[in-house]
Amino acid sequence: MDSSFETRGAGLRARQKQERERRILKAAEQLFARKGFAGVAMEDVAARAGLAVGTLYNYFPSKLALLLAILRRETESLLARGQKILDAPGRDPVATVFAFTEIFLDDFMREDRGLWREIFGAAIAEPAVVGRRLFEADTQLVTQLATLLDRYRSGGVLEADIESTAAALVLYSVCFTWMTAYLMNDETSAEMVRDEIRRGVAIAMRGVFPRGGRVSRAEL
Repeated sequence: MDSSFETRGAGLRARQKQERERRILKAAEQLFARKGFAGVAMEDVAARAGLAVGTLYNYFPSKLALLLAILRRETESLLARGQKILDAPGRDPVATVFAFTEIFLDDFMREDRGLWREIFGAAIAEPAVVGRRLFEADTQLVTQLATLLDRYRSGGVLEADIESTAAALVLYSVCFTWMTAYLMNDETSAEMVRDEIRRGVAIAMRGVFPRGGRVSRAEL
C-alpha cells in the first residue's frame, strides 16, 4: 500500500478524533454549566455531542474524566497565553502584570459562571483529584508570574532582593479573590472585578519597585 495514502489516512483519523473530542468537551461544558455536574449523565453528553454513548465512553470513561479534561484544556490555554507575555514582556511592569491577570479574567468571563462554579465545587467534593489538579494549575500560573517578575528584577526595573514567588503569590491572590467574588455573586460585575484587580495589582507592585521608584498614576 502507498505509504503516502496511509499517512493521509492516519492524519484524517487524527483530525476526526480531535474534532470528536472537541464536540464532546463543548457539550459537557454547556451541560455542566446549565444543569450542574451532578445533574448530567453521560447519556446527556453523548446526545448533545451527537454521538452514541459507547463512542463517548471510548473517549472518556466517566464524567469526572470529562471535567478533568476541561480543566486541563483551560489550563493549557492559560499557560500558552501567559508564555506569549513572557516571550515579549512590555516595558512597564505594572501594565504587563495587569495584562497577565487579564488572561485569567478573559478565561473566567468567556464562559458562563456556571462552568467554573461546577469546577470549584468538584474541587471541594473531590480534593484528591480535581482539587489537586486545580492546585497544580494555580502553581503553574504563579510560576509563570514569578518568572515575569524575575525578568524585570534582572533588568534592574524591580527591587534586586525581591522574592519573586512570594510576590507572585500576592498578585495572584488579588486576582483569585476577585475572580471568586465574581463566581459566587451574580451582582459582582466584570467591570468591577477588572477595576479592583487593576487597583490591587498597582498597590501590590509598589512593594517590588526599588526605593524611590514610583508606580504610574495611570495604573492606580
